[in-house]
Amino acid sequence: MMHKIRKTPLVLTAALALVLTSCGEDDAAAFENEDVLSDVEINRLEEGEPPEVRFRNEIDSDENAARLVNTGDGEEINNEWMVDYHLTAVSPEDGNLQSSSYEEPVIPMLALPALAEAESEADRFIGDALSSNGVTVGSDVVVYLAPDEEQGIQAPQLFNIEVVDQRPSYADGEEQEQSGDLPAIDSTIGERPELSDHDTESEAPEELSTEVLISGDGEEIGEGDQVFAQYRGWRWEDGEEFDGSWTEEGEPGEPFGFNTSEGVIEGWLEGIPGHHVGDRVLLVIPADMAYGETTDEEEGTSDQGPGGTLIFVIDIVHAIDADTVASAQPEQPEQPEMPELELTEEERERFEEIAEELGMDPAELEMFAPQMGITSIEDLEAMLEDMQSAEGEAEPEDDEAAEEDEEDSEDN
Repeated sequence: MMHKIRKTPLVLTAALALVLTSCGEDDAAAFENEDVLSDVEINRLEEGEPPEVRFRNEIDSDENAARLVNTGDGEEINNEWMVDYHLTAVSPEDGNLQSSSYEEPVIPMLALPALAEAESEADRFIGDALSSNGVTVGSDVVVYLAPDEEQGIQAPQLFNIEVVDQRPSYADGEEQEQSGDLPAIDSTIGERPELSDHDTESEAPEELSTEVLISGDGEEIGEGDQVFAQYRGWRWEDGEEFDGSWTEEGEPGEPFGFNTSEGVIEGWLEGIPGHHVGDRVLLVIPADMAYGETTDEEEGTSDQGPGGTLIFVIDIVHAIDADTVASAQPEQPEQPEMPELELTEEERERFEEIAEELGMDPAELEMFAPQMGITSIEDLEAMLEDMQSAEGEAEPEDDEAAEEDEEDSEDN
């Protein structure tokens, strides 16, 4: 049984979401139709600003197209890695700017192996373009997606993708000798980790246990960081895998993103901080820090997920520090300060009497009174008087209605 530990979605920029939810018409080689974009120019302006996209004639084609416009001076793109990029969306008619990721506090990221396996043809097309020969860090790749009503593309779309950087999509560091105290893992850099000859009858650790299998030299993970990782998870009790991000072919898939302060099981929240980007970490997590004890032996599950002690191997491939994550969150409007209800001892006795008349607990009334603009016992007395007056005015109407009902009954 597969049980996803994923509890928080990745946050995408608007521009990235626009690309990754599109679907193209065909799945041709990325630069096969590049003549469609032959007169497109990309002019870099100020650093940190979207480039100017210029062309002489409106771009109009029934097929997707991509072209390498500017070649960067960095290393060639590795199609098994992830790329940081900036995306600029412009009108295919006149090149006017529609949106860009340059103003976003977090640089978007794409996992090329995941794009290669994506269901969307547009995703695969973009991944093919970024992985093509000649594309290097610093390059500008222009992508045109043709309209296709059946796939939900109502109008043509034109993007420039600036490849900012790249990084491995798996742990990359020095392989470490295993202690022998925890389950043995077949671990090689760039390859899917395997649980090796696990003794399911052996006694599991009672506390969270960790071991570094590959030691990276990236930044240290702290609380509140957004972390991206490849992982596999097995149950201690039977050695069965229940979840993972690696593909069935053993390739790194789309990294799982999570925050180290919330959203995943306690064993991850305590076991990941303090490690580094580039680490491959073995975690053995007791049931009380995971999903609880096994309640269904046949399925191997608890009430919340995979049951019992869990074994994880986690490749930490990227991290965004907590300050940057906080800056990317929308600002919350300031809540106005609520006035306080200050009462003397004598007034508090009357306050409790009024609470009883209203059928409320005094503590409840004291909490809600300021929200209703009541800041003194006089305000509360006035409110009570108004309520009693309103009830008194309603009674004659009720009595009159009752008398009319009684007369109607007698007539009948």
